[in-house]
Amino acid sequence: MQSRPGPAEVVERARSLFPLLREQARRADDERHLTQEMVDAYATAGLARVVVPERFGGYGLGFGSVADVAIELGRASGSMGWVGSFWGDHPQWIGLFPEQAQAEVWCDGSDARVATSFAPVGKVEAVDGGFRLSGDWPWASGVGHSDWVMLGALVAGSDGAVANHLFLVPRSEVTVVDTWYNAGLRGSGSDNVVAEDVLVPDHRTLSMVDVREGVAPGAEVNDSPLFRAPLMTHAGYAMLAPAIGIARGVLEAWAETARSKAHSYTRQQLAASLPMQLRLAESAALVDSAELLLRRCLEAAERGEATTLEHRVHHRRDLSFAMTLVTRAVDDLMQMAGAGALRDESPIQRGWRDVRAIACHVMLNFNAAAENYGRHALGVELNPLDPFF
Repeated sequence: MQSRPGPAEVVERARSLFPLLREQARRADDERHLTQEMVDAYATAGLARVVVPERFGGYGLGFGSVADVAIELGRASGSMGWVGSFWGDHPQWIGLFPEQAQAEVWCDGSDARVATSFAPVGKVEAVDGGFRLSGDWPWASGVGHSDWVMLGALVAGSDGAVANHLFLVPRSEVTVVDTWYNAGLRGSGSDNVVAEDVLVPDHRTLSMVDVREGVAPGAEVNDSPLFRAPLMTHAGYAMLAPAIGIARGVLEAWAETARSKAHSYTRQQLAASLPMQLRLAESAALVDSAELLLRRCLEAAERGEATTLEHRVHHRRDLSFAMTLVTRAVDDLMQMAGAGALRDESPIQRGWRDVRAIACHVMLNFNAAAENYGRHALGVELNPLDPFF
C-alpha cells in the first residue's frame, strides 16, 4: 500500500468499503455502535491519516480530502460516515496542540483515533504542571473504538474570566458509559465519557480562543494553512460532509426503488411517474448545491486566505444553510418513498433519520448563523452570547 496516497486514492479507498459498510449498516444500528468489521476496514484503509502531518507518517492532505472520504463513507452507512468524518478531522485538532502532545498521540503510528465531547461541561482544578479534570460528557461519537478523547471545560483566568479549553486524555484514563439510545445515527456509539480526577499536563490543553483565532501553538510546527485557519472558516464541515454522503446514498437507493417497482394500484412503473422524476431532480439539485457551498468554504480555508469577520459569518452561514438543503432533500424523498421505506432494513429511512439527527447539531444551526450574518451585514454588533465569534 502506498504510504503517501494522493486525494484520488484516498477517496477510492473509502469508496471500496461501500459493500461492507452497507451490508453492516443495519447491524450497527441494532447494536448502537459500529461493528468491529467496519472499524477494522476503516483502519486498514488508512483513513485516519488523511490530515496527519507527514512527519508522523500521515498523508498531509486537506479538509477537502476529509470531506471526500466522509461523503463516500456516508453513502454506505450514516453512522460510519459520521464517526469516520470525525476520526479523519480530529487529527487537525491534534495538530493544534503543542508538539509534545502531538508526539504522544502519534508515537505508535498515525492511525490513532480520537473522539471528542466539545461541550465545556467538565470541572477543572489547576495544579502544578497542569489540571485535574472531572465530569461526565455526552455525545462522544465512536469513543468505544478510539484511542484518545478531547473533552471541554471552562478554565478561570487570573482575572476571574472563564474561557473554554480542550483537554486531551488517553481513553484508558476515562470510563465510557453505554448511554447511546437515539433516533438517528444509531450506530455511532456516541456514548458518555466520565473522568474522575484525571491529571492532564499543560501541553495537553488547548485554548478554544486560540483555535477560534487561528493562533494555536501547533501552528508553530505545522506550516500547512489547515493549522492556522480560524475556526469559523471551516467549523461544521465534518458534520455536513457525512450528511451530504448520506443524502447521496438515499438518492441512489430511492432511484433504485423507483426503477424496480410499480405502483400498487395503477401498476405504473414508478420511474415513469412525472412526480417521481421531478422529486428526484429537485432533491439531487439540493444536495449538489449543498456540496458546492461546502467546497467553496473549504477551498478558501485551505488556501489560507485572510479571514475577516465578514468571511467568518459568511462561511458559517453557508455551511449551516447547506445542511438545510440536505435536510429538505431527504425529507422530500422520504415523503414519496412509499411504505416500504419505513422498514428497518431500508437505507432510505435510515438515511432520513441520520440526516435529521445531524441537522440538530449546534454547529449547523442556521438560525444562529443567519442572525449573526444579518447583524454583521446590517452593521449591528454580533450576538454577544454566541460562543463561536
